[in-house]
Amino acid sequence: MKKEVFAMKNIWVISDVPEYAYELLSKVAGTGEKITAYVNGDEAVAAECQAYGANDVKLIPVPEQKPWEQYAKVVVEDGKDSTPDLIAVAATRRGKTIAAQIAALFDAPYISESKVLEAEGGKVLFKRTIYGGLAEKSVEIEGTPAVVSVAPGTFEKQKPAAPGSGEVTALGLSNSSSITVIERKEKEASSVNLNEAEIVIGVGRGFGKEENLKYAEELASLLGAEIGCSRPVTEDLKWYPEERYIGISGAVIKPKLYIAAGISGQVQHIYGVRESKTIVSIDKNEDAPIFKVSDYYIVGDLEEVLPEIINALK
Repeated sequence: MKKEVFAMKNIWVISDVPEYAYELLSKVAGTGEKITAYVNGDEAVAAECQAYGANDVKLIPVPEQKPWEQYAKVVVEDGKDSTPDLIAVAATRRGKTIAAQIAALFDAPYISESKVLEAEGGKVLFKRTIYGGLAEKSVEIEGTPAVVSVAPGTFEKQKPAAPGSGEVTALGLSNSSSITVIERKEKEASSVNLNEAEIVIGVGRGFGKEENLKYAEELASLLGAEIGCSRPVTEDLKWYPEERYIGISGAVIKPKLYIAAGISGQVQHIYGVRESKTIVSIDKNEDAPIFKVSDYYIVGDLEEVLPEIINALK
């Protein structure tokens, strides 16, 4: 899509995670007369937002005693004099909540977790998956504003030739909110970075037993790859944490190489890997659905195939 087709006067980008704000800004940079970023962060984050094409940057840090989503009213009040044409929100857990609230406050249509963001002939075009990933639905919106949440990793980060410029301000959150956070518990730190990995090894239920994970982990070590997995591996078997789950409600990845072993290839998982540059799959079932989307596949027992691949790489 050519960016100039947006021809919008005012675009907002909202994210509680700076990296995802940069992705959205990369998509809309240069397409509107003014782009405002509402982002959790500090002055360094604001400078980076402008490097990715934002004009004004509004800092909305996570408060100590209030939910971040309470910024919905603050954001709408802040921009009441210049109603945006498009509000793009990173579809994190916080982001999806604030997007719905902002849509309600504007009495505007809201498209959740869109994979496409385009505009043509005065209409905003979106595409989102339905029926658990079995189908894709196209949606057109006329009029403004239009609110859309976009899954992290949907768009590539790319700085425009000319950075944006404008004011950087910090927005405060009123203490009058009826909701008070009494405690926050940090999740255990994770070194998983599936979105940035160039090579990902996918682990499925077909590994049979947890001790067989050693094959995937040794292969990942040799290739400098990250380990991902199907939903049963993290939710049912508890072999890996949820950060490694790939699929429609997990990570959506675009590595140069995705190697799937013991994964049959249900649509929910394929949704998360279909934009991989090259897909290689290993499964003992010659009719495994994942073979239909693979560039290369091996029919065989992974306990035999993976050691052979490992030995060849060594």
